Amino acid sequence: MPLELGVFLGAKKYGGAKHRNKSCIIFDREQYRFQRYMSDIAGQDIHSHQGDIDRLIVELATWLRAQSGDAHVPGGVAISAEFAVFNQTLPAIYAARQLDAAEVTFGDFSAVVVQYLTA
Repeated sequence: MPLELGVFLGAKKYGGAKHRNKSCIIFDREQYRFQRYMSDIAGQDIHSHQGDIDRLIVELATWLRAQSGDAHVPGGVAISAEFAVFNQTLPAIYAARQLDAAEVTFGDFSAVVVQYLTA
């Protein structure tokens, strides 16, 4: 999503006061991989998750707590554990809805997440 990130960073730098207060965290699989295709991002703090979803979730949860100031944001280990349970439950939810994982749209997936969270 280099284009979307560029638009966000441009709005943050050149937009009005409302945009200057925005913040984001940027992740990539490898520490300096972004430099091969997006040199203009130099100076940003890129976080490398090394392809480890648990590591990404832990770092993101930590960042969300810090940015929001909300002590109720769960820790990354807890979120990661819940995500693992969700992924194990996903095939059964798809089967009950008669959906093949390859045909699931964003709307389908959103409904599945709501179903999981409200169950």
